[in-house]
Amino acid sequence: MSSRGSPGVEFSTTTVSSVAVQAGDSKIVIAVVKCGKWVQLQLAESQPNLLEIGSSQDETKKLLHDHELLLAKLKALEDQVWELLQEADKTAEENKDQSQVYDAMANTLGEAWTALVSMLEKRRELLRLTSEFFENALEFAIKIDQAEDFLRNTQEFESAESLKSLLQLHENHTKELLERSLALLNKSQQLTDFIEKFKCDGPNVNSELIQGAHNSCLKIDSLLELLQDRRRQLDKGLKQQQQELGQVLKICQWDQQENQVTCWFQKTIKDLQEQSLGSSLSDNEELICKHEELIIKAKEWNSAVEKLKSDALGILLSKDYVEKEHLQLSNQKLDQLQGEFGRLMVERKTWLKKANVFFNSANKAFDVLGRVEAYLKLLKSEGLSLPVLAARHEELHREITDCTADALQEGQALISQVDSCSSQITGVHEMMGCIQRRVDHLTKQCSAHKEFALKKQQLTASVEGHLKKVETSIQKISPVLSNAMDVGSSLSESGKILSKYLELDIQAKETAQELEAATKLMTEKNEFEPDEVALLSSKAKWLEEELKILGRSISSRSQVLQTYVAFLKSSEELEEQCQSLKEFYQTEIPRKEEDDAESKRQFDSAEKQWQLFLNRSFLTQDLGLEFLNLINMICKDN
Repeated sequence: MSSRGSPGVEFSTTTVSSVAVQAGDSKIVIAVVKCGKWVQLQLAESQPNLLEIGSSQDETKKLLHDHELLLAKLKALEDQVWELLQEADKTAEENKDQSQVYDAMANTLGEAWTALVSMLEKRRELLRLTSEFFENALEFAIKIDQAEDFLRNTQEFESAESLKSLLQLHENHTKELLERSLALLNKSQQLTDFIEKFKCDGPNVNSELIQGAHNSCLKIDSLLELLQDRRRQLDKGLKQQQQELGQVLKICQWDQQENQVTCWFQKTIKDLQEQSLGSSLSDNEELICKHEELIIKAKEWNSAVEKLKSDALGILLSKDYVEKEHLQLSNQKLDQLQGEFGRLMVERKTWLKKANVFFNSANKAFDVLGRVEAYLKLLKSEGLSLPVLAARHEELHREITDCTADALQEGQALISQVDSCSSQITGVHEMMGCIQRRVDHLTKQCSAHKEFALKKQQLTASVEGHLKKVETSIQKISPVLSNAMDVGSSLSESGKILSKYLELDIQAKETAQELEAATKLMTEKNEFEPDEVALLSSKAKWLEEELKILGRSISSRSQVLQTYVAFLKSSEELEEQCQSLKEFYQTEIPRKEEDDAESKRQFDSAEKQWQLFLNRSFLTQDLGLEFLNLINMICKDN
C-alpha cells in the first residue's frame, strides 16, 4: 500500500506495529502503517469476515456475544490511541516548522480510529439484525411444524360442530402462516439492504468484504427458499384436507347415530361383564327378572343396528364419498359389538342359572346347619361321657361336611368358570365365606371326637414313651452283663466294681418302675383299641422278661461281689489281728520276778485276743468258701 507525501514523490508503506484483539472465535488485527512521514491505522485482518453471518440462531448469538467482547477489548485500547495523538500535538509544538504535518497526521489517526470503531459497531448491528432474522425464521418454522402436525393429526372428529371447528382451525393456520411468511420476508429484505449498504460504505471495500456479503446473502436466500417451499407444500396439503373434510361432513350425522348405538352396546356390555350374580337367592331371582327385561330391550337396539348397516351400505355404494374405509370399519365394529353383546347375554343367563342352583344349595345347607347347632346345645346339657360324646360329635361332623359339600363344590365350580377375580361373583364369594365360617364355628363346637382321638394319641405316646425308656435302659445294661465277671485284684478295685453293679441294680429297679407305669396305663385306661392293647402288651411282656433276666444277673453278680468284698475286708482284719497277736507275744511275755496278779491279767488278755483271732479266721474261711460256692453256681448257670 502507498500514500502520497508530496507531488511527484512516492513513498513505500511500512507496517510499524500491529495489535491483535481476540474474543472467543472472533479476532481482528489492527496495523499501524507508516508512509513517509505519515502514520495511519488500518484493519489488517478480521476473522470472521465483517459481513459474514452465522448459519443458525445459536451460531449468530455466539458471533454477537464474541463481537461484544471484542468491542469491549478494543475500546480498552482507545486511551493508547489518544496518548499517541497527544504525543503528535506535543511534537508539533516542538517542531513549529512541521506542525501542519503533525496536525494532519493526528487528524488522520483520529479519523481512522473512529472509522474502525464505527465499522465494528455496524458489524454488531448486522449480527443483531441477523439474530432477529433467524428468530423470525424460527417462529415461521415452528408455525410450519405446528401446521404440519395439525395436518397429520386432524383425521378424527366426534360431531358436525367439532368438524366445523376443525375447518376453522385450518383457516387460522393458513392465516398465521401468511403473517409469519410476510414478517420473515420483510426482515430478510431489511437484512439484505443493510448488508449491501455495509459493503459499499467506507474506504475499506475489498474482495473479502464482497465475498462475505455474497455468502451471507446466499445463506439468507437458502433459508428463505427452504421455508417457503415447506409453506407452499403445506398450503397444498391444507387445501386438500379442507376439501376432504367437507366431504366427510356429509356422513357425520351417520357417525352420531352410530356413536349413540355403540355407546349403549359398550355400556351394556360393561354392565354384563361387571354386574353381580347376586348375594342371596332372592337377589339372584330379581337379577334373573331384570335380565329377561334386558332381552326385550335389546331387540329394539338390534333393530337400530340393522338400520345403520342398511344406511351405511347405501353410502358405500355412492360414488360421492371417499371415506368408505371409515364406514366399513364402523360397520365391522357394530358387528363385533352386536356379536359380543349376544354372547355375553347368553353367558350371563347361564351364570345366573348356575348361581341360582348354588344359592338354593346354600339355603338347604344353612337349614341343616341350624338343626346341627340345636342338637349340639342339647348334647351339651346332657353331660355325656367323653367316648359317647365323641361318637355323637363324629356323626354331627360328618353331617356338617355332607350338607355343605354340594354348595361349596357348586360355588367353587362357578368361581373357576367365571373368573375368580371378577366382581360378578362377589356375592358367591361372600356366601361361600359365610358357609365356611358357619362350618368352622360348628366344627369347633363338635370337637369331642378330636379331643378323644388326641387323648388316645397322648396315652399311646405316653405308653410308648415308657416302653421306649425301658428298652433303652435294657440296651444300656445288657452290654455290661454280657462281659465276663471281673471281681478285681484288690479291695479298692473290687469295691468300685461292686458300686457299679449296685448302680446297675438301681437302674434296673427304675426301669421296672417305668414298665410298671406303662402296664398300669394300659390296664386302667379303656381308650385303647384291642389291636393297640395287644401290640403294646406283647411288647411290655417281652421287656418284662428281658428285665427279669437282667435283674437276676445283676443280683447274682452283686451277691458274689458283696461276699468277695466282705472276704477281703475280713482277710485284712485277720492279718491285722495276727500281727497284733504276734507283737503281743513278743513283747508282753510275763517275767518270773513279776507278781502273780499281773501275770494273770496278761494271760487273760492274750487268751481274749487269741479267741478273737480264731473267730475272725473262721469267719474269713466261711466267706471264702461262700464266695467259691457262688462262683461255681454262676459258672454252672452260664
